[in-house]
Amino acid sequence: MAVYFSQAVQQSFIGSKTLVLLDWHRSYGLLAVAFKDEHSDADGLVNFYTEEGEALKSASIHRSVVAESLQWHPDKKIIAIGWQSGEITTYSDTDHEIFEQSSIHRAAIGFLQWNKAGSRLISGDKSGLLVVWRVEPRGQLHPIPLHQHRIQPLTHCVLHTTTLPSDRPRPGDISVLEAYSWQRKSEPSPDTNSICCFCASSEGVVYYLNNSGECLERFRVSGQVHSFLFSAEKQMLVVITSDMNLIQFASNIDGQLTQTSKVRLSGRNKASQISWTEGAQLASCSNENTIRFCDLESTENYALNIHQCIQAIPNEAATCIDYEPKRGILAAGTNGGNVLMWQWVGSNMGESQMGGTDKWEFKTFTSVGTRVDQVKWGTDKQLLGVSCGGTVQILSEQVMNTHLNDEVSAVQVSPTEMMVECHKTGMIHSLRTDVNIKGTFVTKEYLAVWSGKKVAVYSFSQDKPQTRVAGTFAAETSNVAVYEQNLYTASKTQVEVRTFQGTLKQSLVFTDQEGSLESMTVVGQYLVAGTTAGVVRIWDISRREPKATGSINLAGIIPGCPPLTTVKCNCNGSKVSILLLKDNGCLQLAIWDVESDAVRVFSPASLTNPPEGDATNEMAASLPDVTESALAEQKKLCGELERLCVASHHWDATDPQLLVCLARPDNQGRRQSEGKKGSEHGPALVILFVTQYMNVIVNSIVPMESFYSGFLGVSIPYLYFGRKPRSLVAVENVVVNPSDSASVVARQTMRDFVGLEQGDARALQAMLSFSFNSTVGNMDEAFKAIKLIKSHTVWENMAKMCVKTHRLDVAATCLGNMGNARAAKVVRESRSIPEMEARLAVLAVQLGMLVDAEQLYLKSKRYDLLSQFYQASGQWQKALEICELNDRLHLKTAYHCYGKYSEALGAIPAAINSYEQAGTHRFEVPRMLLDDPVELENYVMKSKDKSIRKWWAEYLESMGDFDMALQFYETARDYLSMVRILCFSDNLQRAISVAEESGCKAAAYHLARKLSIDGNKQDVAKAIHFYIKAQCYGPAIQLAKEHSFDDHLMNLALLSSQENMVDAAKYFEGNPSTQDKAIMLYHKAGEVSKALELCFEHQQYDVLEQLAEDLSEHSDPAMVGRMAGFLVSHDQVEKALNLLVRTRRYGEALDLCMDKHVTITEELAERMTLPKDANESEEDAKKKIEVLEKLAECCMAQGSYHLATKKFTQAGNKTKAMKALLKSGDTEKIVFFAGVSRQKDVYILAGNYLQTLEWRKDPEIMKNIINFYTKGKAMELLAGFYDACAQVEIDEYQNYQKAVGALNEALNCLSKAKGKNQAAIEAKETFLKERMALVEKFAKAQSLYQEDPEESVRQCSALLDEQSLDAAVRVGDVYGLLIEHYNHTGNYQQAYALMEELHHRLPTINLAFYVDAKTIETVHKALGIPLGRGVGGGVTHKLPRSEIEEEDAEEVEDEGA
Repeated sequence: MAVYFSQAVQQSFIGSKTLVLLDWHRSYGLLAVAFKDEHSDADGLVNFYTEEGEALKSASIHRSVVAESLQWHPDKKIIAIGWQSGEITTYSDTDHEIFEQSSIHRAAIGFLQWNKAGSRLISGDKSGLLVVWRVEPRGQLHPIPLHQHRIQPLTHCVLHTTTLPSDRPRPGDISVLEAYSWQRKSEPSPDTNSICCFCASSEGVVYYLNNSGECLERFRVSGQVHSFLFSAEKQMLVVITSDMNLIQFASNIDGQLTQTSKVRLSGRNKASQISWTEGAQLASCSNENTIRFCDLESTENYALNIHQCIQAIPNEAATCIDYEPKRGILAAGTNGGNVLMWQWVGSNMGESQMGGTDKWEFKTFTSVGTRVDQVKWGTDKQLLGVSCGGTVQILSEQVMNTHLNDEVSAVQVSPTEMMVECHKTGMIHSLRTDVNIKGTFVTKEYLAVWSGKKVAVYSFSQDKPQTRVAGTFAAETSNVAVYEQNLYTASKTQVEVRTFQGTLKQSLVFTDQEGSLESMTVVGQYLVAGTTAGVVRIWDISRREPKATGSINLAGIIPGCPPLTTVKCNCNGSKVSILLLKDNGCLQLAIWDVESDAVRVFSPASLTNPPEGDATNEMAASLPDVTESALAEQKKLCGELERLCVASHHWDATDPQLLVCLARPDNQGRRQSEGKKGSEHGPALVILFVTQYMNVIVNSIVPMESFYSGFLGVSIPYLYFGRKPRSLVAVENVVVNPSDSASVVARQTMRDFVGLEQGDARALQAMLSFSFNSTVGNMDEAFKAIKLIKSHTVWENMAKMCVKTHRLDVAATCLGNMGNARAAKVVRESRSIPEMEARLAVLAVQLGMLVDAEQLYLKSKRYDLLSQFYQASGQWQKALEICELNDRLHLKTAYHCYGKYSEALGAIPAAINSYEQAGTHRFEVPRMLLDDPVELENYVMKSKDKSIRKWWAEYLESMGDFDMALQFYETARDYLSMVRILCFSDNLQRAISVAEESGCKAAAYHLARKLSIDGNKQDVAKAIHFYIKAQCYGPAIQLAKEHSFDDHLMNLALLSSQENMVDAAKYFEGNPSTQDKAIMLYHKAGEVSKALELCFEHQQYDVLEQLAEDLSEHSDPAMVGRMAGFLVSHDQVEKALNLLVRTRRYGEALDLCMDKHVTITEELAERMTLPKDANESEEDAKKKIEVLEKLAECCMAQGSYHLATKKFTQAGNKTKAMKALLKSGDTEKIVFFAGVSRQKDVYILAGNYLQTLEWRKDPEIMKNIINFYTKGKAMELLAGFYDACAQVEIDEYQNYQKAVGALNEALNCLSKAKGKNQAAIEAKETFLKERMALVEKFAKAQSLYQEDPEESVRQCSALLDEQSLDAAVRVGDVYGLLIEHYNHTGNYQQAYALMEELHHRLPTINLAFYVDAKTIETVHKALGIPLGRGVGGGVTHKLPRSEIEEEDAEEVEDEGA
């Protein structure tokens, strides 16, 4: 529990002043306070104070006017002060410099606001001038403002930030605050010059100032602005007007505002003060005894009443509030001089289930004497500035000091008061001191307290209310301990042994290298101390001279050893526990074994981790009987401790192994745990056993109840807790001193020691041994330890504890020692129940722990067993409710049992109702009331249940009262029984009426049987009618046949079963005039063959066509063929074809199509195509393929090539499919089909087909030819195609270079070709090589002509001598080159000779085809030779080689087909 000390600030002025403003620096402990003269608005003063309340005299600022605004720089020790005159003063406490700026503002400053980085200051005055200043590093304002705007008078300003700082801790996270350095400098903002803010004027106008310096009007509200708040987390702006209207806006990144709500707040509008609290909640106080809250997100409203927290004076009201978001503490000042504080406990996980006031827990209050006008939180050290008229007090938080020793506890209850409680005698002493207590130490006779500068020692009596001062003296000390008549004080570098009056007797000195003292305590006869350098020492102080028993330097053992905070030793000085402060602010437990100098570091999340090195063997040696279940339990317990960190540690006063640690949620889980009673997220005690081999074993985890203020220590068999004032303790096994209501200490019996509170030391030690051995699973040793305990109460308490510890094995032994055979039997039989909690509930019932049993059944979700439990305990309403909600399967059973219970009690109405709910009233109620006919009749008369009324009618019928029986049968709608009685009474007319009107089949059947017995023809007709109503057609048909009702017989047969249809058909078959009816009935009965035989026999052709529609594939093949032949013979080819297709006689159907020239449409083809079936047999698949191929061939014969292609493809014969497609000539589909078929033959066929097209003009066709031959691996054909391409280049384009390339590709293809006639391939390859060589020579000669004409002419002349030149090169091209050359050189005679030679070599050619006509004319003209033959037209040309190749390709295609 924490208390707040108040410290009044030092007054540095003379005269009476009134406080105007106060403001804390958020990072440094500096408080700025603005005063004014008490009687006027003149003589302004701003003073500065430290966190201890000391005035900084060199920093006092006086003016003749009052300060209107104070604003600290966000990081630096610089403050901006706005005065009533419009002057702005900035003061730097670092450089002790004051800067003035008075040239811009001429009216009172309305607000000052630093930007987030502190590089800009925004000011606004009450004349409407808004100014943005650039701030120099030392705090001076630049004389020329960055921006200024003249708008309406300004009163409020809030920064517009779009994100929260990344390092902002969660509210209430105490550990994070401890880890924070309060001297830490803020990291620079990403935009250090951002000035985005919202401003409000006194007239209700809201402006937005953006980074460009533009001031934009965003909204107008009615009335003056009273409060102006912005939430960066929610991006929410809240404006509260003077008439208490709350207007809420949503803001975007550009400062655009969207109004989301408008409500009116309650309270007094003049003096209201409003503040953000947690999330989107606003708190307000308006001089009332309540603090009101409004949640802007959930629209929830609630209030905290201060009179429910303290004993307030009449009319005491809250005057001011302020919220500290990091720790979630709301402070409120009252006009009665009190400061109250509440802690936010509404966690994220449970907030939705909590009421409004449940989200705040009252923490403490402090009295400051006079009316509180203003409260202000400041710095990370949780300092609260309080304005009390003309004075200021600083409240600082301090944890209440406690100590437990020798069953005497000392608890601090106020800054100067201690409560000392002697638990053996019940005596309580209240001691008031003259020092502000910062620490305490208690023994059986003495109490020592100290403030850091003063020590006071008091003596007291264990059994008498006597106290006296044993000694006081001044000494600077951080810690004090007492042993017998000696006082041990801790200074910076030594432990000083003193008398109670302060006389120094001896010093235990630490060197500078060992560091300064951090912690010191005395346990029993041992003194242990630890330093900041990690040095820990222990002394035995039972002698006159302290004897050192051990020393260790943790820094040399633990790598990167964190600083220690506290050290404590066990009762025999063999173990020392040490708490180390980690970087994340959490404490870690380390244990030092003094004898072996071994140190083990543990944390609650890993307490069972095996030590390093050889310690695992030591663990096995020390704990040889550890069971798997015990290890599993240890893991489970450690899993519960994952989010906890150690807060304090306490050794037992008598046992050296027992260590109890107080563990709290870590930094991430701390906030959710605040105020949770017994929560798994709250603080808990971890009870540990530390063995001699440094093994740490978790015994149990005890949640700390919410009414405990702290943990004092442990002394078997009790755990000692501090109790919050005015809290009620209502927990089992918790004892509060009954002799004095002022007791602030509660003792809680440890789990395993319940019943042994008054036991002797031997019994307590035996139980401790049992607890240790049962924890490690060594049950044999555990029972040996307690076998001498004969107390029935102890065994019963142990059995009850087994319910809480889930130890059914131990419970069985406890029940045996108790002699409770019945309970032992029931527990043994419960082993068949799979849920552990349910088995424990069975044990709890036997031990009378009904509440625990109920909770265990609920936890196990065995609602059936819970219902039985409620029934057995007489809680019938709960039993029925649990069945209604969770166990509806047994709901009727529960009601039936409740009916039996009520019947046994004689509660007949309740029993009847329960039986009705159970659905068993039809039997149980008549049985129950049978002995009381009057009540039974009344029940029947009131009941509307048909079964009850029918039972009563049967009862009356048995008594011979037929008239009343008929009435009840009628109300029960039992028409069969009515007809039965009426027929028995020969009242046939009414029986007929009942049967007709009711429509009851059973009644109609009974009446039909009655009418058919008489044999009267009229009655027979009625009997047939009622047989039909009863849907009993067989008896009706028999009656119709017997009495020749042929007109009824056909209809009856059609309504009846197949057997009756066949029976009626045989009847009609015997009559020649009713053959059509016989055929129809045979057909309806499924006897199609019989029906067809009759059709053929009696030539019923009209009926035959109708029957053909019902034939299927399973029909008789001969019958189907006969039917089809009949239809064909009567020119019904289409019907015959449909019949064959429907009966899946596809072969005959196709033959019929070919014989009768029926065109196979795509629809007909699809009907003859069987669907895919993954389970079809191999034979069926083969038949299916045969049908498809035959269908495709018929389509081919009819010219339906595309349809034939489709069917061949479905049959899997893609080659035939391609041939069918080639017949269609559809090039696009041929190319597509070849691409998707991926078969060699298909590729070749496609390539052959494409060669028949004009591939010379279409590059795409040429590309497809090459692609298909390549994919089809037809290299020989591809070589022929390349050869044809080369010839085309020669014949049509005279491009011998490209011809060489094509021939080269042809050779490459031939080199890859593989076939049966390899000799022919090689011969063709040789021919191509020779041809390519000649073509290449001519191409070279052509290209050489430009560079060396003579060499080119020589090579061409040599080519003319080649014998096979004609097969490779056009001779005319060679002659043409030579003729052109000689014409160009003027050798016309040689040119003409070559022309003649060409005519001689190729007499049928046209010379102009190879030589330019102008050249021919020039040569003839130069020689004087007239133009004659061979020049121009009329000459038959030799076919180009390309045309010859086309003819060859066609021949290849025909061969492939």
